[in-house]
Amino acid sequence: MSNKVVAAMLLMTGSVVIPLCAGSSSATLSVSVQVLARTIVTVDSQPSTVSVTAADVSRGYIDLPQCVLFHVRSNAANGYAMQFQPVSFPFSRADVTWGSASATIGSDGAWISEPYEAGTHAGAFNVRLELAPGTQPGTYEWPVGFDTGSL
Repeated sequence: MSNKVVAAMLLMTGSVVIPLCAGSSSATLSVSVQVLARTIVTVDSQPSTVSVTAADVSRGYIDLPQCVLFHVRSNAANGYAMQFQPVSFPFSRADVTWGSASATIGSDGAWISEPYEAGTHAGAFNVRLELAPGTQPGTYEWPVGFDTGSL
């Protein structure tokens, strides 16, 4: 039962009914929304290990073209950064390129900044792994770890 019907029933006295009318009013309402910047990277493929041969040791590095494939989706209006974790032995550094951007990752890590682009975009890292002195041929854990953050 609606509030109007209940109120009308309560106001009936004998055969006299007092009609009730609802008034109307208006007000201005402001709504504000803040969208938090978010960047999501989905890694499609990435090596889990690296095989170092005697020829690689002799040359001092390994080139791995398009070895990490991924997709990036971001709503960060100021762009975002790919943040790389430091590399460790048996690698002295990793040179990573993605399109026209590049980063040299050593014991301090590094980052590549990218401008805002609407939608989801595919990417591929080309990686050159510099071998540390004393590296022996063998199989080693993949040394290039990364994540994203908004600028």
